[in-house]
Amino acid sequence: MATIKDVAKKAGVSISTASYALNNQPNVHSKTREKILAAAKELNYYPNASARNLKTKRTGNIGFFIYGFDGPIFGDILEGVNNELQKKGFNIIVSSGESSAVILRERQVDAAIVFDSNLTDDTLLNYSEKYPVIVLDRDLKGKNIYKSQVDNKKAVERFISEMVDKGYKKIAYLSGPKDSPSNLERYKGFCNALNEKGIKEFKHYEGDFTIGCGYELGKRIAQETEKPEFIYCANDESAVGVLQAFRELNVRIPDEISVAGFDGIMLGEYTIPNLTTIAIDYKDWGHNLAHFITVLLNENEVLEIKGPEAKVKFKESTK
Repeated sequence: MATIKDVAKKAGVSISTASYALNNQPNVHSKTREKILAAAKELNYYPNASARNLKTKRTGNIGFFIYGFDGPIFGDILEGVNNELQKKGFNIIVSSGESSAVILRERQVDAAIVFDSNLTDDTLLNYSEKYPVIVLDRDLKGKNIYKSQVDNKKAVERFISEMVDKGYKKIAYLSGPKDSPSNLERYKGFCNALNEKGIKEFKHYEGDFTIGCGYELGKRIAQETEKPEFIYCANDESAVGVLQAFRELNVRIPDEISVAGFDGIMLGEYTIPNLTTIAIDYKDWGHNLAHFITVLLNENEVLEIKGPEAKVKFKESTK
């Protein structure tokens, strides 16, 4: 079985330099690192994780904590995070529920990216005493706490204002869960836009961000005597469900009712008609989050996290 001494000899470097490179430390030139990693691969050498952790005080793991595994949004962010972490030699641990709190309490990760409102502020603040945390779903301040969020309120406010300018007056909002921070911010933006335009009344339908709920609400709306001209859905999955219900019940889109969503998921490109949406590049966001974390851990440098941009994609579901 190959040892680190064998790797160092094959790469023509000292054992300490080989150790730095294999443990993902920053003080090794990139070409030297590549040579050492190539030697380790050729010799089929893998560092002992326990020994490495004792020496470096690092696990080599980054935690990505989410509140569930359903839906395309988490998958896109995760792909961006994972791709960047792999390039930088870090592992990713994805967790949800009570196990997330256990991982943080036991310090099984070197940093945390948190998109789970069920993880308490106290849990995160306790962990962040020594380790960096990026929160994506709350406004939390503290040592080693960093925030990166979609500007939901601004994006929706700007979009709804534009839709009112296009002539829509009878407008409805299909919400996400009441306790969802993103839904609350999107609703604020929606209300702000209507208030600025002097529209005091609108319909409000309570949803849960799922296609199924959007579908059931769509069937209900289709049977109403006084239908809205335009339904703004707090996410794309709800909007996809609404579109499906309207198609089945022969509601003409957008001639009778226009529909729009938020997220820019791939499925919206394949609905009939295609879905107008406020699109977020979640993969790019994940890449930026992982880049921030790895630079912070390797260079101890405080940076600004590049946040995601919101871009409206006008499709066939609106006039």
